[in-house]
Amino acid sequence: MALRKVQAKGIHVCIASGNVVPVAYAVSNYIGLRGPVIAENGGVVSYKKKNYQLFSSEQPKKALACLESQMSVTRLFSDQWRLSAVSLDNCMNIEKVKAALKDFDIKIEETGFAIHLLNKGQNKAVGVRKAAELLNIKMSEIAAFGDSDNDKEMLKECGYGIAVANGSDEACNSADYVCRERYGTGVIEGLSRLGLL
Repeated sequence: MALRKVQAKGIHVCIASGNVVPVAYAVSNYIGLRGPVIAENGGVVSYKKKNYQLFSSEQPKKALACLESQMSVTRLFSDQWRLSAVSLDNCMNIEKVKAALKDFDIKIEETGFAIHLLNKGQNKAVGVRKAAELLNIKMSEIAAFGDSDNDKEMLKECGYGIAVANGSDEACNSADYVCRERYGTGVIEGLSRLGLL
């Protein structure tokens, strides 16, 4: 409801997620947002029924093949729809994954939900830049909210970064403001601090 109130004021509201486009798009649509959808940790941006694939899955898939030759791999069910990366179930040992892929020029990121094999340079800030371009706005005009390590670049690059109280250390250290409240209540606190509610 709070996000729709902000949107009703003519402010673009977007979701930036590590999840695949169909999931991120469905969540955005369900809560009534009309802005671009940033998915796959900035690998894909979807807006007005068009996907902008900013990174290829070629390198992450090569890394996956190498990993599968060394150990049993459990991928996320939603990985079948992933366009720019590979995501593994977080039950896998991150240190073993990193050791097995040490010779690959990829980024390995654990989010608490999954272990992501990403392209170097792939992060949510890249997706936000593309969304800003599509909306013809500056990064300095954007406030970003986050709670995880995969939000850190976005929180740093946007005009104002806000981490909710339950955010990871990296998210909180990257933010301009850390809320006293957690989860959605923290987002409401941040929106109020910005004078949007």
